[in-house]
Amino acid sequence: MKILIVDDDRINSTILHRLLSREGHTVITAGDGMEGVAQFLREEPELVLMDIRMPKMNGYEAAREMKRAGADRFIPIIFLTAVTDDEGLAKCIEAGGDDFLTKPFNRVILQSKIGAMERIRQLHTALRQRTDELSTHEQNLRHELEVGNHLFANIVRVGNLLDAPCLNYWTSPMSTFNGDLLMASYTPAGGLHIMLGDFTGHGLSAAVGALPLSELFYGLTAQGFSIGELAEEMNAKMRAVMPTRMFCAACLIEVDPRQQSLMVWNGGLPDVLITDGQGKLVKRIPSTHLPLGVIPLTRDDRKVEILEMHPDYRVFLYSDGLNEAVDRENRMYGSERLESLFDGRHGPDQLFRAVLADVEQFRGGAKQSDDISLLEIVCARAGEEPPGGAIQQRRKIITPSDWRVAFSLSAETLQSVDPLPLLINTLMGIQAPEGHRERIYTILAELFSNALDHGLLRLDTSIKKTPEGFIQYYGQREERLAALKDGWIRIEMQHTPVQDGGELRLRLEDSGPGFDTQRVASSLEGNLGHGGRGIALVRSMCVELHYPGRGNIAEAVYRWNCCQ
Repeated sequence: MKILIVDDDRINSTILHRLLSREGHTVITAGDGMEGVAQFLREEPELVLMDIRMPKMNGYEAAREMKRAGADRFIPIIFLTAVTDDEGLAKCIEAGGDDFLTKPFNRVILQSKIGAMERIRQLHTALRQRTDELSTHEQNLRHELEVGNHLFANIVRVGNLLDAPCLNYWTSPMSTFNGDLLMASYTPAGGLHIMLGDFTGHGLSAAVGALPLSELFYGLTAQGFSIGELAEEMNAKMRAVMPTRMFCAACLIEVDPRQQSLMVWNGGLPDVLITDGQGKLVKRIPSTHLPLGVIPLTRDDRKVEILEMHPDYRVFLYSDGLNEAVDRENRMYGSERLESLFDGRHGPDQLFRAVLADVEQFRGGAKQSDDISLLEIVCARAGEEPPGGAIQQRRKIITPSDWRVAFSLSAETLQSVDPLPLLINTLMGIQAPEGHRERIYTILAELFSNALDHGLLRLDTSIKKTPEGFIQYYGQREERLAALKDGWIRIEMQHTPVQDGGELRLRLEDSGPGFDTQRVASSLEGNLGHGGRGIALVRSMCVELHYPGRGNIAEAVYRWNCCQ
């Protein structure tokens, strides 16, 4: 060791110098406290032997100065003193001393104390190195968390419409990263897709699954895929990229203000709760599917529950972190207590806040054990866009050109594939008229639905006038489509450039017997039913709409302007 001796007694200093040198130590001496501090700063010794009574600066003052200068490292100071009373020895410790040796000192005791101080110094050095390593690791981790937060902000939340007027939400992550995933995005037809996902565990390990699922959610929704198809694709992605036993309980909801319908796919989340205009629970939609990422989905696993959307409906969905929240005595909040709030005591506008207040009151500041999320859908405001309008994806503007494409869809294809996303993405991939995707999608969707529902499946739209009939209609649709043995639908799309834009001609023909188009309302005004609005809606957006022949052929012309 490098040892500094600070003592004005030359005899003591010489004896210590010779004794310590024989033991292999490097020895430095100073004759008073002021010189001792200077040597301490210059030589950076590993141990100090300090006398108390010295000229210029005594040992107490010198020890304080040394401890102050070497605050970032441990350098033990052993006081050499003739003082034996408790008060004097305590004063040595208060001044910064780590031990003391009474005069006349014993060589064996001196060596033992030096050895003990060396072991403590080495331990302190190792601990300081470990602390520095942990500090560096903490800085790196903080940087990675900042990068992670940036990625989540710019990938997971891109295009998120959680500020839509019809949505109220609250989420409380257990740690920096939220294992609950909450997303919303408009469909090309003007509906709204909403998803609440709850990944296995919590924190970063749970949140990483949000990246691939959010990409699929926003991408497929923009392309016009249904929530059942979203569930299938997300499930496949989870199984392909996520670790074994990592899954996501999820609920997907499509709100369609035009059709006044709700579609729900619930895989592993608690029951979706629906209240009426008095805040009373009128319907619950339990989970009928497994969480995403567990097993491959079959065709039945893509099925959704469809119900009529009343304007006064409020839809509530939440992660199990809410009903499994515990208080300070480890008692669980529970679904029963939650649903007891849905009894009409709270008005519909106060119910969301009432749930949050009750959960917080129950917890009473208890430590959170899981991520918590709660979402409310106000159906009366489902048709409103967020401030500033819906977020639009920018597309490359392509000069209008001549082209024509045609599809022929057999009964087998119609049973297994929804062709609308394919059609709209083919069209937009060729021409991509900026800002017209939603209207073109709506036109195609209405014409295709007429061809399939009325032309091939022979469904009666009038039965959708009642809630029971609404559900019956979609039940018949599934049954008849599954039983369809033959039949076809042919679709032709032809585009021609016109001044400042283009003209898109659509022709849909089905193999059915046709239907009487004159009996269907041709105006939107006063037509508030669930059926019969399709033709009127298409007519309002197209410059031409004809049903030649017996009604199994629809021809529409849509014009778009580059400046619109």
